Amino acid sequence: MIKNKKSFFLFINLGLMFTLVGMVISFFIFGLERAGNDGTSYNAHANTSSNNVDASDSIKGAILVQNAIREVTSKNMDAVVNISTESTVAVPNMYEEFFGEEFFQHFFGGEAPKEQKRSSLGSGFIVDEEGYVLSNYHVVKNATKIMIKLYNEEKEYPAEMVGYDEAYDLALLKIDAKRKFPSVILGDSDNVQAGDFGIAIGNPFGLNNTVTFGIISSEARGELGMGIQNFIQVDVAINPGNSGGPLFNIYGEVIGVNTMIYSTSGGNIGIGFATPINIAKKAIPELRAKGKITRGYLGIYPQDVDENLAEGLSVEPYSGVYVSEVVPDSPANKAGIQDGDIIIEIDDEKVTRASQVFTIVSMTDVGKTLTIKYLRDGKLKTARVKIEEREDGGTKTDGNNTQNGTSINPSNWLGINVGPMTKEIAKKINARENEKGVVVMAVSRNSKAYSAGLKQGDIIKGINGKSINNMKDFEELLSKSKNTDSFTITLKRSKMTYVLTIE
Repeated sequence: MIKNKKSFFLFINLGLMFTLVGMVISFFIFGLERAGNDGTSYNAHANTSSNNVDASDSIKGAILVQNAIREVTSKNMDAVVNISTESTVAVPNMYEEFFGEEFFQHFFGGEAPKEQKRSSLGSGFIVDEEGYVLSNYHVVKNATKIMIKLYNEEKEYPAEMVGYDEAYDLALLKIDAKRKFPSVILGDSDNVQAGDFGIAIGNPFGLNNTVTFGIISSEARGELGMGIQNFIQVDVAINPGNSGGPLFNIYGEVIGVNTMIYSTSGGNIGIGFATPINIAKKAIPELRAKGKITRGYLGIYPQDVDENLAEGLSVEPYSGVYVSEVVPDSPANKAGIQDGDIIIEIDDEKVTRASQVFTIVSMTDVGKTLTIKYLRDGKLKTARVKIEEREDGGTKTDGNNTQNGTSINPSNWLGINVGPMTKEIAKKINARENEKGVVVMAVSRNSKAYSAGLKQGDIIKGINGKSINNMKDFEELLSKSKNTDSFTITLKRSKMTYVLTIE
């Protein structure tokens, strides 16, 4: 019993001894490591003073960026303005609408309010010392009163709208004051690349001269359904009130006008869009001189050659821009461009998106001749097109109609009923009266055509690479086809061309 107790105490003593030895060795190693590092790691965390930190290369790089942002901000803050507007809008009154004005006067006394004053806030920036201010048109649209407030100044200045460009959502204002103003430097948005830094200054939610920082996500975002726009996409925080404010590069030059955001909540989620400043630079002199913008006009409905359309045309995706329709008597029509052509180059600039064509043409001076290269049936062709002025309103059409034929029974081909284009049908489906092709009159719901996506009102323009100009072409092609054949259908729907495969 005594022997066992001695063994037990011996075991405890040995354990304590080894534990103390381990602790001593650990402290010794830790002390050597700190001595070898000269305390740099410890000091960098413990001392946050920028004057005493022996910074690593990454921290030095971050400090350089920080200083650049500070410099951009300090140099340009005074030229970014807060824009407040008042407008008068009509107020609908449901009682007067349904029961008449006498009803409202009898029960509520007096006349129903016809108008209501509304106010809004936005941003802008001064582009020269005379006090010309660039902003978004939607910030000042229908405004009866425009007031501008500069940074660190209590006084508000009245302003008037000199002109606007609704297509690009730009407005040029003039401050009513006899003094010199600070102004920004306009850069070159053509040099912007994805990954570049972006700095926004504006007045989100009325918080004057708020600075946000991020990167350029895309230098030419045109797939927004905005027609002629080619936006700069940014992840810089942009919120309501930032509209019309400047987007700077790291050199302090304006590269865009913050215009809109993509949001599911109404606030910033990191997807914002700015109008490239080169568009504004071209517009400013014309707005100052005439108060409006003259746009170039080509007269086509361009369409992206996406994967689906490329397969039907047997070309590479986004290898050009497909001409879905040529407007009669337009510059393109006069130059010989036809439906189905694929534009690949305009004045030595390769084009791969419909938005590119819109932008190039709209920015071209009226009367200038563009050299357009395009493919037709796989062969390269060139057209010289004299650009005309874009007019407001609808497109031009002529009244010729030379197509004749009869409808085919739905059971004869894949469950569809087709017919010729007539004036009445063309008007109903918003097509040209002389549109080539055959019209889908009906589609059986249990047919292969319905499953593939064919719809009533579609215009069949081609089958398996063969053009369908009229009912005769359609009947001849089908007479040579078998029920087991697969069909690649080129069709037009709402002035857009699609390709469907029916198997």
